[in-house]
Amino acid sequence: MPVFATGGIPEPSIGRPRTLVHPGPRADVRLEHATAHGGRQLRISLRAGTGLHEGLTQALASAGVQAAAIALVGGDLDEVAYCLPIPDPEGQLMATYGEPHVLRGASLLRGSATLGQDAQGLPVIHCHASFADAEGAVRGGHVLTPRTVVGQRPVTALVSVLDGVALRLGFDAETRLNMLRPSAQPGERGATT
Repeated sequence: MPVFATGGIPEPSIGRPRTLVHPGPRADVRLEHATAHGGRQLRISLRAGTGLHEGLTQALASAGVQAAAIALVGGDLDEVAYCLPIPDPEGQLMATYGEPHVLRGASLLRGSATLGQDAQGLPVIHCHASFADAEGAVRGGHVLTPRTVVGQRPVTALVSVLDGVALRLGFDAETRLNMLRPSAQPGERGATT
């Protein structure tokens, strides 16, 4: 029988990692996926003063990309807004994001992002990254890309295009969160399984 810590997260037992139990009904399909095709890779350099969200979405839209996995490497951030997970104060979710932190003059160490679309077809980027502040302390979290601006050294984005896949923001009943959910893109060769 698990022992629950504050926030409904079970304490780990000796030799066994803790198990997180989400508040909603357990999904029948544990892992949703769709098959991409083509294997296109892009390298994008974002210049000083460019908003991370705007720079990525515009560059990818001009290349005809609607879904992608993105690695962010190196560069400076004039400003980065990010959040850290906290226990949900209302107890309805496993966790939620706390108030945004804003850091000025950071060096991007690395990041991982996913490009998809919201219900209206507008681009959405989900991004987590680590960065160093001016004193060299390492920080990181969920990056608010519309509020993050590239600094003097360009940020490089290595993009794996997911041709044939649509990633749409949709509600997940088990976690009670909106997530990017994959499906085969209509008219494309991607296959869902």
